[in-house]
Amino acid sequence: MNKHVKVADLVKEAYENSQEWFGQWMWKNHVPVVAKESEELAERFGANADLAVAGAWLHDFGDAFVHRNSKEHNEISKVKSKEVLEKAGYSLEEIEEVLKVVIAPHSCRDGFLPTTLEGKVLSTADALAHITTDFFVHFTWMHLPENKSLAEYREWVAKKIEHDFQIKIFFEEVRAEVKNRVEVLKEVFVVK
Repeated sequence: MNKHVKVADLVKEAYENSQEWFGQWMWKNHVPVVAKESEELAERFGANADLAVAGAWLHDFGDAFVHRNSKEHNEISKVKSKEVLEKAGYSLEEIEEVLKVVIAPHSCRDGFLPTTLEGKVLSTADALAHITTDFFVHFTWMHLPENKSLAEYREWVAKKIEHDFQIKIFFEEVRAEVKNRVEVLKEVFVVK
């Protein structure tokens, strides 16, 4: 049995017991999609699935415990992720790799990009989960009440779509496969 299967079971339990509405939403709409995409990409491009897929299950794990904007979100995510990886039988070296090399750079912010195939798989899978699902529709519904005007939100979405497509997808053939979807998203969300 792959260790990432045990990770999935432990993560599922945490999300299903979450008192955070956003964590529950992430479990139902995002995390399993990223894990599925990661598994498929790992197989397709020859990455270590135990590292890439474990990273996918845990990439937003703090959401199961605290609000996304909490100051403790990142630290809780790291601590809880480490606990899950230990329970699933990962070595200390594997845990460090999943946390620091696969998960940490997956958002590709401020030039902090994945350098390993497993990290690139997770980043790409996360971008695909945004681009190929109704992610942006849900985020419009969830975030407009948070003191953002529609214009401000559309500007944020435009930047996020472009970032996901141009920066977070590390495989040119995958980028080509979703190009039409990105164009449709831009038609819906980006004001011309």
